Amino acid sequence: MTVRLEGRLFSGMEVAKEYLSMEEYQERIKDKTGFRPFPGTLNLNVDDKKTQKLAETTEKARIPGFRKNNTGYSGLDLYPVKIEGFNAYYIDIDVTDYEDNVVEIIAPIKLREKLGLEDGDKVEVTTL
Repeated sequence: MTVRLEGRLFSGMEVAKEYLSMEEYQERIKDKTGFRPFPGTLNLNVDDKKTQKLAETTEKARIPGFRKNNTGYSGLDLYPVKIEGFNAYYIDIDVTDYEDNVVEIIAPIKLREKLGLEDGDKVEVTTL
């Protein structure tokens, strides 16, 4: 079953940039997806009911939380998606400041730049 999410792009808090730059996340994500993610996410405001449907109907890969230097780091689930023809992953982070209507997308490239996207643009994400 294919799930389609349409959302509006917005600039995030840049927290993902810090975490996705860490070697521990880079390697764990590469092990599950086959790529090292660009250090940052593409953030979309979507209908949270569709986000829940995506999570219920799509096979996920799990990255458990871990500790480094006495600091705990959140686990996350990875859901394969396609965005404007590019393979990517929706990441559902265990601990986040975002509401359920926010989808964070990772890819091996900076999607915003590659697709020429700006805040407020409509973007469609589909499950694979």
